[in-house]
Amino acid sequence: MISEFFYRTHDPTTLNSQGADHGTRKYTPPYPPTVKLQRNYFLEYRSAIFYNSPSQKDIAQRVTEEVQKKHFDPHGTKITTQVVKAGKWFDAEDYHQLYLFKNPTGYQCPSHTLHW
Repeated sequence: MISEFFYRTHDPTTLNSQGADHGTRKYTPPYPPTVKLQRNYFLEYRSAIFYNSPSQKDIAQRVTEEVQKKHFDPHGTKITTQVVKAGKWFDAEDYHQLYLFKNPTGYQCPSHTLHW
């Protein structure tokens, strides 16, 4: 299942970080209405699943619960991935596009491996 594979390929238990990457940009209002933010909340490297329909949301939540029970509860860790309604989308800056194609020896996040 694609959504379970998503959880296998990164660490969904680290809030707003992946490997050595941590959010550095403080988001200021207006926030997307579906995202509840706290003061000093950084989102650049968060783990999120964006849905477009109620059925996609249901699937994402169900798979998250199943993966949590099977793979993370036994280790005492909690998935922090957000399930968020898709909104207006912005592409990343050009230098991020096709990054590893442009930089074949470029950065590889150590947390992006198959975890089970």
